[in-house]
Amino acid sequence: MNEHILLYDKVCGFMEKIKLWQSKCEKGDTSCFLQLNAYIATGECDRAPIVKIVHTHLSKLKNEFNSYFPDIDNKSSTLDWVRNPFVTCINSSIPARLQEDLIDVSSDRSLKMRYSSTPLTQFWCGVEKEYPELGKHALNELLPFASTYLCEVTFSAMTHIKTKHRNRLNLENNLVTAVATISPRLTKLMREKQAQVSH
Repeated sequence: MNEHILLYDKVCGFMEKIKLWQSKCEKGDTSCFLQLNAYIATGECDRAPIVKIVHTHLSKLKNEFNSYFPDIDNKSSTLDWVRNPFVTCINSSIPARLQEDLIDVSSDRSLKMRYSSTPLTQFWCGVEKEYPELGKHALNELLPFASTYLCEVTFSAMTHIKTKHRNRLNLENNLVTAVATISPRLTKLMREKQAQVSH
């Protein structure tokens, strides 16, 4: 079941770690941070100001995560139907028409057998064929950060294309080509172009 973990679970877990680290820092305990703890143990610095800085940093980090994921605690528990549609009771957080589809899915024994033998994303892709709205809703919940990958790839392509000497380029067409998953048929394109011969 380890592959059936949503990104929300990881974020929620990290936020809980921040709370733990904060509580330890309040007590002056830096054992969670091995390198920092080793440095403080050398006696080259005073522990109190460093612990205060770390605690302040952790508070800011926690606030940043809370601003990006304000409903993380509620969201994580309302997604149990996505993790396992056969165990959880029907959740009121999804629309009524999807609740009916979820009842149909949870009653389907062939889907239950498929659920136990396939990864969660593949399972919901299969469900989407029979129950398009429910499958799409579940996949959207499973992949909330998928678009960030495309942003990162595009930014990397932009930094590669736009150098110091090519800084006035209009990048739109180049970036579309750089991040497209479809490879161009260069031989066909070359055949269709007229050769420009010199006189």
